[in-house]
Amino acid sequence: MATNRRQPGGSKPAAAPLIKLSAVRKLFGKRAVLDKLHLTVAPGEMVEVTGPSGAGKTTLLRLLHGQLRPSAGEVWVEGRALHKWWRRDLDRIRRDVSFLFQEQRLLGRLTALENVELGLMVNQPDTSYREIQLRAAGALDALGIGHRRDAYPHQLSAGERQRVAVARALVRRPRVLLADEPFAAIDRDNAQAVARMLEEAAAHGTAVVVAMHRPSGRASRVVHLPEGVVTEGNHQLAPANGSRAAKLGWRRLVEANGHTNGHSNGHSNGRAALNGHKNGSASPARPAVVPRWNRYNALIANSFRLVVLGGLRSWRRDLRFNAPAMQTLAMVLLLSGLLALVGISLGRAAATAEGQASTVRVYLAEKATDDQISALKDKFVADSRVASVREVSSAEALREARGRPGLGSLAGLSDTNPFPASLDVRVKLVTEVSAVAQIANGDPAVDPAYPTSYDPDVYGRLRKIAIGVGLVGGVLLLLFAFIAYAVTANSMRAVAAARREEVITLRLLGARHWMLRDPFVIEGLMTGAIAGLIAGALVAAAYLLAMRFADATYVQLLPGVGLTATRFVIAGVVIAGMVLGIATSILSFRRVRA
Repeated sequence: MATNRRQPGGSKPAAAPLIKLSAVRKLFGKRAVLDKLHLTVAPGEMVEVTGPSGAGKTTLLRLLHGQLRPSAGEVWVEGRALHKWWRRDLDRIRRDVSFLFQEQRLLGRLTALENVELGLMVNQPDTSYREIQLRAAGALDALGIGHRRDAYPHQLSAGERQRVAVARALVRRPRVLLADEPFAAIDRDNAQAVARMLEEAAAHGTAVVVAMHRPSGRASRVVHLPEGVVTEGNHQLAPANGSRAAKLGWRRLVEANGHTNGHSNGHSNGRAALNGHKNGSASPARPAVVPRWNRYNALIANSFRLVVLGGLRSWRRDLRFNAPAMQTLAMVLLLSGLLALVGISLGRAAATAEGQASTVRVYLAEKATDDQISALKDKFVADSRVASVREVSSAEALREARGRPGLGSLAGLSDTNPFPASLDVRVKLVTEVSAVAQIANGDPAVDPAYPTSYDPDVYGRLRKIAIGVGLVGGVLLLLFAFIAYAVTANSMRAVAAARREEVITLRLLGARHWMLRDPFVIEGLMTGAIAGLIAGALVAAAYLLAMRFADATYVQLLPGVGLTATRFVIAGVVIAGMVLGIATSILSFRRVRA
């Protein structure tokens, strides 16, 4: 089919086609729905695709929108190849190619105005929100449904929903518009209003492809399926075509699209576009240039609305799915936090025992003289196996005991000091501790009843216990992490499944990847953060109860665990909840996106 078509009443060739199909074939199994179809659509041209149900009309539109790949042939849209396996810039193409769905695909959680605003925001996120509001409201007014802007889709009739869908498709002035059975299931008045707006869109330079059962007489060419024959229509579109009502509606839409740098500029741009329409020009007026800083600010603000506020609203709406995950995750994080406190206690006890293993405390007799103590000290210093010797008075021993778990409470039970003076002998090698301790036996300066602190069995038992508890604790932590991940992942998969249609709609509208993924991340972050805060509060309560119990019974449940360590555990619990929530939400989103 020739591509150099001439405009009516002129001699200049038409612009390069926005759509080009060359020998396109599409198979479903062994059945060929489209076979060797050739078609070009230039800017400002309306083409109707007609045929009975199952003839391939919707399939053709989906090929042009990048939803399907042809089995053979080439599909070019705006100079981009959609027939290749790696279809680059598909999201960008969809931002220039609007799809008017037969089922409208309006988001039920948004009002009519918010649905139109969302379509603008995902396509032009660097546009100020005030401008987006004005353009969306103007588009609804142009379709005669501005009075229903605050109604939700379930509160609208089929014709009103179709008008909202048309407003969402046309508000961004796409270069290509694909309409799938736009007049089905709506009354005659609504069908005429929609048809007039499609005509006006083509008259202003948009390439329009409409799928319908029978030709309407409005298109310049008609594609008859399943034969694939292209015939000339009996209606030549020109900028002067269209009723007065359609022109007035389109004028409101153009003026709404002109809001780029203030309200007054918007109206001037709209009037410029309308003047061009009267003069026979199909090109819209060039919008006012917006400063780059303003566009950056608008991008940040709209990203916050789409991601953060959108994610929080979705989290609140999906609370029935998130609540079970929060409860289970909080319980698992609580157990992990308590296990971490116990592990810290055991770890510090083991470290203390390991540090004390090379030190022998030699207890001095109560009646030992200074000369006897000096002689004993010199004996240890002269031994090559000894690293250092430190004399500890009875008062110093009492101060040290008060700083050790359990001993401080014991020291307070008596008015006298129960701790004797001693010599702390530090041995170079742990293996020589036993031999060095034997030096004190029988010395007159040493307490004969309890000469040294050396116990050959205590350290070995403590080390074995610490290793065993560490292994058990590590296994339990891994088990808890797996359970938390599994429960949270199931919850996020349920959320993703519930929002599957919403994700599909946003992808078809040309939403960027981060616009789809990041609200899921915010939702998972909220679930994990709240579960972590609940678990952290319970860990803090358990720590305070343990301290009260120790004060009342002189038995410390968490020896060696202070307030600083507890704060780190609480922070770790909260961070772990957030990380689990984010990780599971990303993985769940990947599954639903695939």
